[in-house]
Amino acid sequence: MREVEPGEFLTIDENGLRSQRFAEAKPAGCVFEYVYLARPDTTISGRSVYESRVEMGRQLAREHAVEADLVMPTPESGVPAAIGYAEESGIPYGNGLVKNAYVGRTFIQPSQTIRQLGIRLKLNPLKSVVAGKRLVVIDDSIVRGNTQRALVRMLREAGAKEVHVRISSPPVKWPCFYGIDFASRAELIANGLSVDEIASSLGADSLGFISQDGMMAATEQPAENMCTACFTGKYPIELPSEERRGKSLFDAGEKGKGGPLAGKAAEVTVERPVPSKPEHAEAVSIETREGTETLETKFDPSAVQVAADDAGMGMCNPGPDADLEALLTEQDRIPANSSATATPKES
Repeated sequence: MREVEPGEFLTIDENGLRSQRFAEAKPAGCVFEYVYLARPDTTISGRSVYESRVEMGRQLAREHAVEADLVMPTPESGVPAAIGYAEESGIPYGNGLVKNAYVGRTFIQPSQTIRQLGIRLKLNPLKSVVAGKRLVVIDDSIVRGNTQRALVRMLREAGAKEVHVRISSPPVKWPCFYGIDFASRAELIANGLSVDEIASSLGADSLGFISQDGMMAATEQPAENMCTACFTGKYPIELPSEERRGKSLFDAGEKGKGGPLAGKAAEVTVERPVPSKPEHAEAVSIETREGTETLETKFDPSAVQVAADDAGMGMCNPGPDADLEALLTEQDRIPANSSATATPKES
């Protein structure tokens, strides 16, 4: 048994298995497979993903040591690195968070509200474990910062004395165009903020990222064979022109006419419908080279449930996120690229 190699074509038929080359091999494996995406029991290019993550934790402890009472992971992706950090640092390992198995991933949820509330539903702190302790919280990566900000706040509310965040990958500063649903650059917390500013935004006592060299050494793969674009901005293949990097709004139409804003795409923000919009429009704000434009996709208002308020006036149903909004605190609403300090919620 072996992996199919880059540029290799396999034929399996009644005559057996045959291999032939159809292209020159130019490997550019995704390093994020080792960091987070692949299952821990996977072996990629002869290297165990689990062992890579444990070694990343060891290297993280060597690069960003801190005095603490407990090393704990963010379940489940931070577990191997936390084990490695505890082994290298000599600080006891423990589980300070309980994960709700019935809540899915948060970083790929379609709305900021759902992502933020999902974090609070997904993880709960163990007060008996974390109260009065100096914690080292290990996670695999920071994308928008929603998860870490909520976790730091919950751990402080549970009585943690100090919260030191350690990340087993470098800062994610660039989007992925190869099938991974990373945010746009505007949403990435590490884009434009220093490590100290990110720590302030998260409300952590300190923050440390593993170095790129340390991460690569843990994978035991040649650096030239790996794609590190989300950390470095160096993409292994040439990207399409800027106007072709957007999503559906900027796809070329039939006969090359282009989408409604083809040639002007930069960042796209879709706002959820709100009660003040009786026509139930979805506002799409597009920041282009020529300024900010807004498109409105109209929906049939007759299809929208209408409820009467105290004054007897009609108001459209704002959608499922409206009820969730009420459960979020002001700290939950801090933008990803803001360096505002998260403060404990007042009782």
